[in-house]
Amino acid sequence: MMASCQEKKPAYKAKLDIKTEPYDLEFDRYEAELFALDTADFQNELMKIQDRYRVFLSGDLTNFEAVQYLKDFATDPFSIVLYQKAKAVFPDLRQVEPMVEDVLAHFHYYYPDIELPKKAFTCITGVHPDEPPVQIIDNQLVISLDWYLDDEEIYDQIGMPRYMQVRTSKATLAKDVAKELYMSYIYEWRKQGQVVDEMVFCGRLNFFVEAMCPEMPDSVLLGYSSDQWHWAVENEGQMWADVVGNRRLYDAGLDAYMMFFGDGPFTQAYSNDAPSRLGEFFGLNIIRSFVSNNETTLQKLMQRKDLQNIFQDSGYKPKK
Repeated sequence: MMASCQEKKPAYKAKLDIKTEPYDLEFDRYEAELFALDTADFQNELMKIQDRYRVFLSGDLTNFEAVQYLKDFATDPFSIVLYQKAKAVFPDLRQVEPMVEDVLAHFHYYYPDIELPKKAFTCITGVHPDEPPVQIIDNQLVISLDWYLDDEEIYDQIGMPRYMQVRTSKATLAKDVAKELYMSYIYEWRKQGQVVDEMVFCGRLNFFVEAMCPEMPDSVLLGYSSDQWHWAVENEGQMWADVVGNRRLYDAGLDAYMMFFGDGPFTQAYSNDAPSRLGEFFGLNIIRSFVSNNETTLQKLMQRKDLQNIFQDSGYKPKK
């Protein structure tokens, strides 16, 4: 009786239930070394650690301007605050290491022939909007810990909108690692298409992240708050009826793209409670439906270029 009462996994979820082999990744905390350097002899101190941290210090350390730039960053009061906050949130990496290694273990299961990073560095970058929080540089993983402080005061200070601050929790780190793996090893450039193409394309990316992080909550997966996710689920049918009824699927203009994929606090066309990037929400559900209703593998799904055929074969039809 208890077994019959348990909620049955969706078909797509059951297909992501795999057994991975442990993945061993070496971690090194660059930020701890950088902020501990003697600033009175900063150039020589940098040279001592250059070989160990070439991923950050590959430049010419005899160049005054290059050294001064690093010194200015390491002595900037706000940089120091970020470092102290990161040290408090992550006194060690016992929370980070298994999370990151699990993502790489899942990737290795699906793509065993791709050579993945064997070393990961953590750092402080100043939460620069033009730099992604996770990068793969020279096949080494670089993680900016100051993106994951979950601290409104800090992010308000740098002017980060509240809707983006939802994505600054530790749980988001695994998602960002998975997205960087996708961008580094799987992504192929394509010309922007109609709304339906973009839905399937974004949905496939988010489904890839889900395959790398199968236990991740849906709200974290899409960068929504719990309330935003629940609103989207509850209103999915009505919104989809509008999308289909007004033939929005085959729009290709900038206005249509921004309506469904532009980031922001809400989607005004539907409600001030509606999250932004609803194209990603629909796209994820289209791909989930496709995987549930078709025989395929993650690798084959990622390789397909016929995005509209994926949509047509998905059988996606939300309840009204």
